[in-house]
Amino acid sequence: MLNQSLISVYEYGFLQVGEEYNNVRFTETTYKELAKYLTANKNCGYYSLLYNKIRFANYVGVIKVGDITIEILPKIEKAENDEKTWRNALIKMLYISLQVEANTTTLADINVNQQSVLSTYINLFLTETETLLHKGLIKKYKKEQGNKTALKGKLVFTKHITQNLTHAERFYVEYNDYNRDNVYNFILRAAVECIIKIDPSFYLTNKAKTVLNLLPECSPVKISESLFSKLKYDRKTDGYKTSIELARIILLNYHPDVKSGSNNILAIMFDMNLLWENYMYYMLKRAGNEYGVEISGQQKKHFWHHEDDWDLRLKPDLVLSKGGTNIVIDTKWKYDSQISIQDVRQIYAYGDYFTASKNYLMYPDKLEKGEIEIREGRFYEADSENNFKDKACSLMYIDIIKENGLNMEIGNSILAKLFSN
Repeated sequence: MLNQSLISVYEYGFLQVGEEYNNVRFTETTYKELAKYLTANKNCGYYSLLYNKIRFANYVGVIKVGDITIEILPKIEKAENDEKTWRNALIKMLYISLQVEANTTTLADINVNQQSVLSTYINLFLTETETLLHKGLIKKYKKEQGNKTALKGKLVFTKHITQNLTHAERFYVEYNDYNRDNVYNFILRAAVECIIKIDPSFYLTNKAKTVLNLLPECSPVKISESLFSKLKYDRKTDGYKTSIELARIILLNYHPDVKSGSNNILAIMFDMNLLWENYMYYMLKRAGNEYGVEISGQQKKHFWHHEDDWDLRLKPDLVLSKGGTNIVIDTKWKYDSQISIQDVRQIYAYGDYFTASKNYLMYPDKLEKGEIEIREGRFYEADSENNFKDKACSLMYIDIIKENGLNMEIGNSILAKLFSN
């Protein structure tokens, strides 16, 4: 069942002190804890503070404050779907964006009616870690020093003389030990320990304790963004990628209350614009082979050069290529009333530099008929208000909700629409 202390709110929504949400009161205590978190993390941008009120931004996910869990769900303007539908959509978007294998069968097995976003995320991490345990955790060589009764490795002469002057049977040596004490296993263990402190639910806490008992003790390493950026993956460690990415988000966003220990805060939040972009990329990528279309994400081209030898580059969200024809798509998680001249200028430049025959700004929308709707848009000639250029910037509207869930076949529908001729 969903957490009894769960508050659900949509992006750009408000929480007012004293009001009840899902039969849970948003208290002044919780408001103050969120205020403290924002003070300590001024650049987080997840929400802003008003008088006795929290206003959320374009980030979605979950914030756990003590015993209160706040879900921030996505929602398309004018859509009338319920919380279960948008919770389903968010969970599946997270799976896809985190590059977990996104096949329909796996995602269909998620019982979103019985899980919150937090419990689903934590359950995914623990399940991925269990899989690693079953396959066998990696071992790495690690330098060790100490007294041994046999000569192993190389003798550390100075320490051997000072410590073993009266012990001829001992050797102070330095040697490489092949064991499971390494940074990868430490990160997994640290994330599991964090989950136990958060105590998300009876089931997940017990599952975390079981996993912890199977993980080795490891030498501590300072958790930071740079630690994760320096990790290297090879044939042995490649299977750790998903678990490490899930652990990274938990560990970098956990803020324990050192003073009281009762109001620890965990914020697992994602930029909705990036989730939307990643969702569309993976849906199109998965459908690309069937239609013979190559899908590129975040492809870069030089745009402008400064005399001090630095450049600006153009980087459209999606470039679709087939038989020498290019189509550029820029994804926008907002309603079309917010179309800006900057967006249109940007797509004009994309089309020019990527020699695209068609250019689209893609928006989510609740459509009356069908999954996709295209509204044509044209650029004027520079010296005429009556003549149009060959270039076009059209608007594409996508209905991502299908049968009260995320549309997992939208990629096929889009490619069929764009390359049907």
